[in-house]
Amino acid sequence: MSEESLHEVLGEAEGVIRDFTGAEAALAEAEQRRDRTRQSLLEQVERLRDEVDAVHAPELIGVLRHLYWQQPGIHGRPLAEAAGLHLHEMLAAIGPAPSGIMCADCGTELLRTSRSWKPPARYGPPLCPDCLSRQRDARSRTWRVASLRGRIVAETRVQARAVDWRAAAELVLAFPPLSQGVGRGSSTDQQDGVWRGWENARAVRDRLIASAAAADDTMGVAVYEAQLLVDTALRVADWDTARTRDILEPLTPEPALALLTRLRREVRFTAQAARERAYAAYPEGYELSEDEETEAWRNSQG
Repeated sequence: MSEESLHEVLGEAEGVIRDFTGAEAALAEAEQRRDRTRQSLLEQVERLRDEVDAVHAPELIGVLRHLYWQQPGIHGRPLAEAAGLHLHEMLAAIGPAPSGIMCADCGTELLRTSRSWKPPARYGPPLCPDCLSRQRDARSRTWRVASLRGRIVAETRVQARAVDWRAAAELVLAFPPLSQGVGRGSSTDQQDGVWRGWENARAVRDRLIASAAAADDTMGVAVYEAQLLVDTALRVADWDTARTRDILEPLTPEPALALLTRLRREVRFTAQAARERAYAAYPEGYELSEDEETEAWRNSQG
């Protein structure tokens, strides 16, 4: 670069720096002027408040409404305080403002209730309060009907020989999660439910022992527990075939895979039949009675 070109570039840079410095000074002066006029506006609001009969006088509320919705440079809380109100009192008094956003269902324009307002569209298109309420009611009714269907399935029991349930439970309990290197709450536990399956097997085994049922007695196990027990037993059955035979030999001569396959088939058939009964009792679009609403609510409380 020649010396002449260098001087030219430096000269242009100096000029831009002067312009920038001047712009900063103008901005600082403008900000000072804005701050003074903002304070002056708040003082005028205080004077107007002192002149009117009440803080909800139409003249005061009209000024507050204009300043809040049309002048975002006037902060909401100081404005409310100048009028002798709390912010929520002022917002209630001045009312909402049009948002320009239409309800996706009925076409009604949504109203802004504050400057920080955002359209209620977190899980879908924006809806007005009435449509949102109807949507929530519909979802709630759907959930309550599903709860009653689920109760039918949950209370249904899979019937099988006590010895079959005992064999499946003992097989799971022979491989405790800690011996598998699975800690409670670990990622493997959360993904595969290792501890949940093991504790479920222990609960089923304890109930079998408490019932003092004979090996060939028919016993019922709730669908969810039965499904979890069989699934867990099938996962561990082929880890060590020799050990699996040793575990089951005192209980039954039947191979583990044959026994668990039969149990899985019973679980599947029972669960399917229970779901069909549930949908027959509570079909799509079913309207709950008051007693059924109460029952669904109690179910949700455990």
